[in-house]
Amino acid sequence: ALALLGYTHCLGLGVKQNLDTAYSFFVSASLQSDPYGHNGLGYIYFHGTSIQARNLKLAFHHFNESAYGGCSDGMFNLASMYLKGIGTSQSFQRAVLWYTQALDRGHTPAAYSLAIMHLNGVGTVRDCDIAVNLLKTVCERGLWVSSKLQQAYQLQDSRPDLSAWMFLKLAETGHEVAQMNVAHIFDHGSATLLHHESVVRPNLTEVDHRWNKIFAQRFYEMSAEQKSASSELRLGDYAFYGYGLAAEVADSAGSDALDDGEEVRHRPQRVDYDAALMHYRKTTEVKITGQWMQPFVAQAAFNLGYMYELGVGVTQDLHMAKRFFNQCLEVNPSADNVPAKLMLILNQLHAYWIRVPHTEKLMAAVRTDGRCTAILACLVGSGLLLMVRVLLANARPPAPRAHQAVPVAEMPEVAAAVEDLRRRQAAVDGG
Repeated sequence: ALALLGYTHCLGLGVKQNLDTAYSFFVSASLQSDPYGHNGLGYIYFHGTSIQARNLKLAFHHFNESAYGGCSDGMFNLASMYLKGIGTSQSFQRAVLWYTQALDRGHTPAAYSLAIMHLNGVGTVRDCDIAVNLLKTVCERGLWVSSKLQQAYQLQDSRPDLSAWMFLKLAETGHEVAQMNVAHIFDHGSATLLHHESVVRPNLTEVDHRWNKIFAQRFYEMSAEQKSASSELRLGDYAFYGYGLAAEVADSAGSDALDDGEEVRHRPQRVDYDAALMHYRKTTEVKITGQWMQPFVAQAAFNLGYMYELGVGVTQDLHMAKRFFNQCLEVNPSADNVPAKLMLILNQLHAYWIRVPHTEKLMAAVRTDGRCTAILACLVGSGLLLMVRVLLANARPPAPRAHQAVPVAEMPEVAAAVEDLRRRQAAVDGG
């Protein structure tokens, strides 16, 4: 909060610009090891104020602290000082390193600086493809694009067809985020933009849903070409379940050909486990540049583990399955990965079950092992002895029953005689 207050006074956001007041807030934030406070102090020392002289070495020090603290602005500023050799010795390689770190955290000016360095081969190998992709990233983050994206997001629930149309226009220009969004809309049947006007939501038939999958497939493929993890994962699902279309090249004789007589045919895509495996593998190999990508990469790893665990489309390999289930847990540790944990338990049980020999091998081992024969003989002998004991116990005659004593109180004649005898004894003793 202190660093943000410093930025409001430093940039004049809602208040009168005052670098001295901003300096005091930045100092308080930096004392608490706030990387944004260090970046603000670096800015103050780089430009100087009425009470604080310009000090490039201190500016470099605070930008360095900010960069190591994880602030993308600090990384960008530190890279710029290395690039120009201000406050430190010039190093193009370190400039590329810190620009890349800032880009991984979504810093757009860092993308532009890296594009120029790759375009001219400064501090790195000259690579026009990387430069073009970075410049494309900068253009896609421009205000004119982001405003249209925001409008499309706002209309997604209230007017899905109009939202799909806005995403569609951006998707055709090569905007990866728009391609992924319009594919998602068509995939879930939220829009009927490309259907006949008689098709109205929500009364979509099975044929309409199949067409939606075909429309979505094209944009998933376009997005996956730009390294989209979510689109690559969805293409794997399409191949696994048999959604969309598949293209095949064949000549008039029906054999594969690549000559002038070839013909491209489209057919409904059948279940293709090899293609699904390829897409899932490509998803797991995507470099994770944001937390939002973790669930997609983790899901792809889980799908691969499932296929190897049960031998779906591949040779069953429990070790590979365990590896991918563990990768699922490692990639997205913050999620509640109950299915992956259960599959790991199943994997262990499966491995134990496979190690148990078959019945024929088990019986052959019992017959050839003398110890097993001895144990079996002991068990049989014990059983026979137990049977003999039970038979002898049943053949023994029953023991005679003992007479039960009858209480005197239950025999009146005997009780009267006993009482008379006591009175006579008492009379003799008294005489």
